[in-house]
Amino acid sequence: MATFEIDLPDTWAYGAGVLHGGWLLETLVTQALAHTQQPHPLAVSAHYPAAPRIGSAQLEVEVLREGRSVSTLRARLSQQGHVKVEALVTCGSLPPSGQEPMLLDARLPELPAPELCLHHVAPQGLPRNGVTEQLEVRLDPATAAWATADFGGSAQVRAWVRTVDGRPPDPLMLLTVADALPPVTLDLGIPGWVPTLELTVLLRSLPAPGWLRCVQRARLVHGGWFDEECEIWDARGALVAQARQLAAYRPTP
Repeated sequence: MATFEIDLPDTWAYGAGVLHGGWLLETLVTQALAHTQQPHPLAVSAHYPAAPRIGSAQLEVEVLREGRSVSTLRARLSQQGHVKVEALVTCGSLPPSGQEPMLLDARLPELPAPELCLHHVAPQGLPRNGVTEQLEVRLDPATAAWATADFGGSAQVRAWVRTVDGRPPDPLMLLTVADALPPVTLDLGIPGWVPTLELTVLLRSLPAPGWLRCVQRARLVHGGWFDEECEIWDARGALVAQARQLAAYRPTP
């Protein structure tokens, strides 16, 4: 097992210092890949027992099995002796971009052109949002009625996503994007922070350069908990990542 100190900057923080769950997952998997011969993450499952804070943290990486084509590792992020994030990471080689799948039972989401979509930014007067500072998120107006003080009642969000700094999409970046859209609860009229408890991301192929097309939906919002399924499609129209998470919300009295 390898143990080392890392620094968690405020780059991907919300408000007073809540760090973005997808970026935390990318951080853990980046370190895990340094301890295996496999080039890419294939499947990542993470639990978030508590929210990490900006500053120093301890990261442990344990190789559970190093195989010829697939390896499995565990990565654990702690602060002051308390586990904040723990992930199981399965690594291997992803198919190249543009390779036709044998079977695809999913449809490319239809969105207006990026320039016709709403640029998602932190509203003036509200706490900063590190995600919107690092990612350009263009929301389909049909799934973002809440952005104009209306509520459409749709438990779905569709958007275009790319990095602000021009970084081309890669498997690690997809881990961050899988948790980057506004929560589906907003259009249901449920405000506030929705912390992720568990997040699983499946990487399906290497993404092509360009905009990522994302769709996120919930199947059940009930009793303070809700699920979110996210599909990420690349500029060639290939499904490159699938994610599912369980998150919490505060029920309206």
